[in-house]
Amino acid sequence: MTRSALRGTVYRGAVTAAVLLITGLVAVPAQAATAAQALHPAVAGGFGVAAAPAVKTPAVPAGLPAGIEPLSTYVGQTSCEVTDKPGSTALGKLLKATYPSSSFGVARACQVYMQSEHYDGRAVDWMNSVRIPAQAAQATALIKWLLAKDAAGNQYANLRRLGIMYMIWNNKIWEAYRASAGWTPYNNCAKTPAAGLDSACHRNHIHFSLSWEGAMKRTSYWTKKVAAHDYGPCRPADLNFAAPYVRPNASPCPRYAKVGAPAGASAAIVQLTKFSGAYLKPGSSGPGVTALQAALKIEQAGSFGPKTTAAVVKFKSTHGLGASPVMDQATWRKLLPVLFSAQKQAQKTAPKPAPKPTPAPVKPKPQNPLAPYKKSVLAYNSRGAGVTALQKVLKVSPASGWFGPVTKAAVIRFQKAKKLPATGVVDARTWAALGA
Repeated sequence: MTRSALRGTVYRGAVTAAVLLITGLVAVPAQAATAAQALHPAVAGGFGVAAAPAVKTPAVPAGLPAGIEPLSTYVGQTSCEVTDKPGSTALGKLLKATYPSSSFGVARACQVYMQSEHYDGRAVDWMNSVRIPAQAAQATALIKWLLAKDAAGNQYANLRRLGIMYMIWNNKIWEAYRASAGWTPYNNCAKTPAAGLDSACHRNHIHFSLSWEGAMKRTSYWTKKVAAHDYGPCRPADLNFAAPYVRPNASPCPRYAKVGAPAGASAAIVQLTKFSGAYLKPGSSGPGVTALQAALKIEQAGSFGPKTTAAVVKFKSTHGLGASPVMDQATWRKLLPVLFSAQKQAQKTAPKPAPKPTPAPVKPKPQNPLAPYKKSVLAYNSRGAGVTALQKVLKVSPASGWFGPVTKAAVIRFQKAKKLPATGVVDARTWAALGA
């Protein structure tokens, strides 16, 4: 779930049972119908509701404290540690125990084009489909249970005690940090009802993102003690992901611009920089591992197996970082500049391509010495440079520049040889035959 998606095009988890109630096509248990009416005013009349046994909801623990956690603020994903956090797992197991036919999932491999609390193990996808009436009814009942007041009048009591930050269901999203807004549209999903988009629009599951105190199972639902707000691990300025969670953090994290590769870096280093700081280790998978393998020039299998382990261990041992195969922050800080330095060195030492041979200069074709005179007409007694040039071509000696009897005789011989009228006059046809 991206931060921008949460603030913009988001549909805050609507309840499918509500839609089914409006149509009157599906019989929904009475308690679920009441929940649907509470969540969707359009069904306040209860049209199409048939009497049925109440849908079960999770048990509320005994011995809860009088105090309660405030509604969660938004703390987006900063780390890339694909490990199910204990509170996320506990919530999933609670839902599975209450609704045995359901299932859930938590952590996913990190991406770099969006944020999602799945990437740091504090989001739960609880699988229910709005297209299956029984599942829609139990989803409706659970949401009502989360948002209901407790005996002490605390609004959204169970949601707060579990540390749920926001939830997405059936084209809509509900955010604890904007609780007064209620359910709001998610990603324009109401206009894309096709079944092929059920996952993207959360019509086949409810997404729950947890606060860090909820994800670490420190909230009062589990501990009977009100948990302090936890901002989780903070991203450093020089890496794109924070280190894995270690301890509670009571201070908001500073915000930094995304880190980019230096100018001139190869495509592999550019891509790897996007994942800088990601916690990768044997068993990890996904595009971060693929980027690491590409930069290390090993097989890009997308899973952190023996070859990747060996390459990481070799690098860390060479640079005094120990022999652990884990890509931690110290390794990232060393690896990226080393790779870029190696790239620049390789570019310096790479043999330069042989220069292309310079073609021999083409000598300009000498101009025909008769060309300047080809528009003139020379005849007996003509004089000048044109006559001299003509005499040289016809090998008249001496080339005196006077068109006398010897020159005329030479012109007549040439004209006869070229089958031209033997006039003894050098006209345009004769000049052309001479190549002028």
